[in-house]
Amino acid sequence: MDLDDVINFYQIHHVNRPTELVNTFTDSFYFAKDLQGRFVYANQLLYDHFDLSDPTDAIGKTDADFFRDDITEQIHKDDTSVIKGAAITNKLELIEDGSGDVLWLITSKIPLKNNRGEVVGIEGISHSARHIQANIRSYNVFYECINYMQKNFKNIIYIDHLASLACMSVSTFERKFKKQFGYGPTQHIKRLRIQEACRLLRAGMSIQHAASESGFCDQSYFTREFRNLMGKTPKHYQRDSNSSEPDRTA
Repeated sequence: MDLDDVINFYQIHHVNRPTELVNTFTDSFYFAKDLQGRFVYANQLLYDHFDLSDPTDAIGKTDADFFRDDITEQIHKDDTSVIKGAAITNKLELIEDGSGDVLWLITSKIPLKNNRGEVVGIEGISHSARHIQANIRSYNVFYECINYMQKNFKNIIYIDHLASLACMSVSTFERKFKKQFGYGPTQHIKRLRIQEACRLLRAGMSIQHAASESGFCDQSYFTREFRNLMGKTPKHYQRDSNSSEPDRTA
């Protein structure tokens, strides 16, 4: 399927296009993807959030164009289960986008079917959890400790302190955190540190200073953890980031 087929997805597969109502949402992202994970529709709020200049800019792209590899992998797992017939309802997600923003989202996804009942993709909607936090118990339980991690990730963070913020024992906190987000609190702290390191590397800071400024005391450990999460070493990440920068000397 080429790009023209993606653009004409709704006509080819005899699927009704979403109504213009989805473009009036002010706190909800609506999206639809084909079986290959390519966006065939995204509402105006999604375009605005990712600073896309034209509504067609998202068409044909995948989550990998907007998110880190580890986040893309988790989204792909969810999408695959939906394509197989499952439905995801009101899943609390903590997603860091390419700009460094951390999004609390309540996401629901269902299979997208044609007029013969065949699954041809998925569609979903993600609400901002911040706007409906009073009704989301999971958000209230984890918000304070997540907020603490975001503000203090450069320092030593003790899991027992995070557990106390959530009014849980350490074992219960770690189990529920992993069940909710798909990874443990220690891994989340590493993600925050590496996210900061990415920002510093893109800004031209040396690898040694980027490691220390993002909370890593040992550069070899930093390099190993960075490669595990990002799929490349800090040196290669910085090189690739520099090569993708537009030429501003013209």
